Amino acid sequence: MTLLESVTQVCTRLAPGGWHSLMLAHGLDILAVPLDAELKKPLTVDRSLAGFADFSSGGSRAIEAAAPARSLLYHALASPQVTLDETGKALQIFPTAGEVESVLDYVYGIRPPTLDDLQQRAQGAPLALVAFASEYRCAGDTVKGEHADLCFSRTGIARVGTDPALYDARLRSFMPSVHEDAHGIRVMPVRYSAYIAMQLKGDAERFGPMDFQADVDPGLDFWVPLHKVFNGPECLADMDLTLRLDNHQINEKLRHIHLRHTGTGWQEPEISRPPFVITEGLADWANTTDLGPGLLLPQVRPRLVEPVEFEGQPLSFLLPPNTSGMVHGRHKVEADGSIVDLNDHEGVEERVRLGGYQALHYHDGTADGWVRARCEVLEKLLPTVAAYSVIGPPDFFPLCTQRKLLHWADEQPVFPAPDIWHARLEALSNVRYCANLDLKDQVFSPLDRGVTAIVALPTETGSSHPRQTASAVSRPTSLPDGAAGVFGPGWEVGWVRQRGADDAWINILAGYQMASPFPEDAKICAALGSFWPGVAPDSARIFEPRSSLHTVIPLTDQEIGQEGGMAWDNQPPPRLIPHEDRVIVQYRAYAHADYTQVALDHRFCVQQTGSTSQSAYENRVLSMYRVYTVLGAANDKPLRNRWPVLSFLEVKQPNGEVDAAQQQTGITLHGWIHRYLMFERGAIWTPEGDFKLRNVEVKQQVTFLVSAEAILIKREDTPWQIAVEML
Repeated sequence: MTLLESVTQVCTRLAPGGWHSLMLAHGLDILAVPLDAELKKPLTVDRSLAGFADFSSGGSRAIEAAAPARSLLYHALASPQVTLDETGKALQIFPTAGEVESVLDYVYGIRPPTLDDLQQRAQGAPLALVAFASEYRCAGDTVKGEHADLCFSRTGIARVGTDPALYDARLRSFMPSVHEDAHGIRVMPVRYSAYIAMQLKGDAERFGPMDFQADVDPGLDFWVPLHKVFNGPECLADMDLTLRLDNHQINEKLRHIHLRHTGTGWQEPEISRPPFVITEGLADWANTTDLGPGLLLPQVRPRLVEPVEFEGQPLSFLLPPNTSGMVHGRHKVEADGSIVDLNDHEGVEERVRLGGYQALHYHDGTADGWVRARCEVLEKLLPTVAAYSVIGPPDFFPLCTQRKLLHWADEQPVFPAPDIWHARLEALSNVRYCANLDLKDQVFSPLDRGVTAIVALPTETGSSHPRQTASAVSRPTSLPDGAAGVFGPGWEVGWVRQRGADDAWINILAGYQMASPFPEDAKICAALGSFWPGVAPDSARIFEPRSSLHTVIPLTDQEIGQEGGMAWDNQPPPRLIPHEDRVIVQYRAYAHADYTQVALDHRFCVQQTGSTSQSAYENRVLSMYRVYTVLGAANDKPLRNRWPVLSFLEVKQPNGEVDAAQQQTGITLHGWIHRYLMFERGAIWTPEGDFKLRNVEVKQQVTFLVSAEAILIKREDTPWQIAVEML
């Protein structure tokens, strides 16, 4: 089938679902015969129609050769904002992921260039066959923010799961939730493609990278896509191409545990073989026609974590001391082979810290590796450059990205500094480290520090469009601006320092630096008030107050199971209970929480946190910060720790309590409203008879109603008042 025949087939299928009349509103008849002439003719694009406001102002045809952002048909099919017909009614059907890819191939195949043409466009810059992860995005999420556009990175972020991938055609995105199973988490794939690309120094005006770092990027090399490569004779003039994508993934976290710690009972050569090193069964290419080529799918697993077996027996090791919560060691193996759950014993944290006993090993499906394009014809003429592949843990806030949070915090006048979290917020796309140098075939170079950057297709010098301010659609991303930076060590990938050939230190991204299995790190990150914002929930309110930790991103009562909802981490919520002549808050002790066991029990849940939009997430962070300022805590972490969150709700109107508060204060709360019940804590103790619980004294309770413009406060039995925000 030719490219034109594929596009004709797509148009014919979509036409009766509202697409024919929608495209006619722009002057395009997708049922015209012959269709090729119709796709090339000038159009009068109506950008007032829903979904077309951020279509490039330079676009005037259905298909513009080698210019996806200026191709109206491609924009209409690929943009998640195009969901309504010309009358405002919902479109009845939507393109599959494979159909969107076939139209993109036609954009590049409508006028196939020669390799000499591309070399001329590169103006002497080196060319290579390069693998990229890519997404077509709304204007606000693109490199320059001027119009909807394709965004590219040589790093793709896939995510593990217990259920098959599901494509939401309306959103043009894969989604992680399983509606019929609250504890199901779908694998999240990455789309990889091959492009002939040129190597250039960073250039903010021409291609980026995104969030251009003026002190670094002008001196670094970035691969910038020029022309998409695909099978057949229509890609490059006078060439019939056969393309394949190879991938290599590796999980060697167990091996590196035994490299870092001596006396574990395991050493070389065993630790360089399975099950200490896993390279099979981690991910593979989707073979479904509807999904299109180049979709890398992590393998679906019954559980996010599984016990490791070696030679038919459970694999145990001598737990080293001071593993810092990065290695699960709570399941002790006795001499007779029986398993003791140390969570059921007092002093579990100290016991694990000391180590010195046989503990069970567990695997997860996370990994890092590479994706590489192979084309026999082109490989004789061009070098090949690989993409860095990361298979990370689930993202519990898939509609939020680190990059957007970073920009929002920087621009938020309420915050004295953007570092309001317990860690310095950073997006992986802004990290300038090289990829894992120890991977098979050594495909990466220590000089290749732009591997996680996000770039755009090159534009002509001086060309620009007005910036678009329309809100982007909330949906997950597989590009690294939706992944955490690498400090602490990270969420998806960690970092190591190695000495290079010149004896200088090199910063390197590596999957083996992460916790084994990943729920060990998830527990720490969540308990630190979401150490990694945008992916990790904030469990500070779930456990007893510890150190100077406090809530930064409040989870709702439903999200922690306090009001009948499904707790995201299967932990029992705190309870306000009578105690002698007073009330106390009773918590399940942090020391006895085991997130690896939660994964083994298949009890993690992304349904509720996974529906939190970027704006709703930001509103939570802002309102929590403002509540602390009313309490006089501002940026005083120990003082914040004295005021735990007992209840947090996103109020739905009408609401009797809100009505009473407004009547008493004369203030009307508009827009979103958050309700907080805070309490000043006193003594903390372990009740007799249950060492898994912690009781916390309640000195006083304070209720808040927070909107964007005002805060109302009620101290126990006093009337509602207007709160003074001491900013």
